[in-house]
Amino acid sequence: MDAPLEQVSQPRVDQPAEAVADPAGDLGWEHDPVPETSCGGAPLDMIFPAGKMMSVRLGFGELFATERKRPIREGWGYTVELPAVVDLLQKIEDGQVAAADARDLLLQAADVLYDPFRCWEAEDPGELRAACAQTGGCSLCEQHRGWFEALLEGADERWRRLQNPRDYPFAVGRQGIHTTSCAVVGRESPDHYARPTGDAYTRALNAYSHTVDPHSDRDEFEGSSAYPRFEALTTQEAHAWIATRTGPKGGRNFKRCRRCAPAL
Repeated sequence: MDAPLEQVSQPRVDQPAEAVADPAGDLGWEHDPVPETSCGGAPLDMIFPAGKMMSVRLGFGELFATERKRPIREGWGYTVELPAVVDLLQKIEDGQVAAADARDLLLQAADVLYDPFRCWEAEDPGELRAACAQTGGCSLCEQHRGWFEALLEGADERWRRLQNPRDYPFAVGRQGIHTTSCAVVGRESPDHYARPTGDAYTRALNAYSHTVDPHSDRDEFEGSSAYPRFEALTTQEAHAWIATRTGPKGGRNFKRCRRCAPAL
């Protein structure tokens, strides 16, 4: 039987204080007050045939017991509030909940909270990518899909323009401005480009999602050389591009290719 779970919306708590355990007794320390509202982790309602356990709070990332290491989706790295565990064991002892149902429900909780807790960040990158390739997708790919689609939209347009040097005679890249027919542009652009579809799209999204640095400009990743990077411009666009990179005293904040020496 699959016992359902319901995520619970949490009231906002401004800077909740944590209760401090003092196993040594009263040593004259001033304990922080116990919070008046629930806080920490994420609450789930656990629903059994005989009733509910409301707002059971689970967390992730504080405890990783190597003695019981297993896949994260099977519970490794998760914590459950101890009173809820005690209550659940009591329900099992009283015959209100089957032990198998309790186990299955806790595993479902680990799966339900995997994305909200961003558990993929604790996975081995190589193992996570291999699992993604095997299943055809993962949470990280879904998170980066919007970025990847934007990359493809830009690549489609850049490639279209690069194929029409008569209308777009100039090309700009990281190192400055060139003519579109410049050997540097040709050398650093793919020989052929077509937007990936089907299985090719899945593989490309996998490569992008699992190798891109989200804190960079997002154009360095495995297979990035397969996408056109130079942006071809009309003469008017090239003049506008230069104007935005030229200071009030004529100083230039760009380079002009010495090989093709674009006439501007």
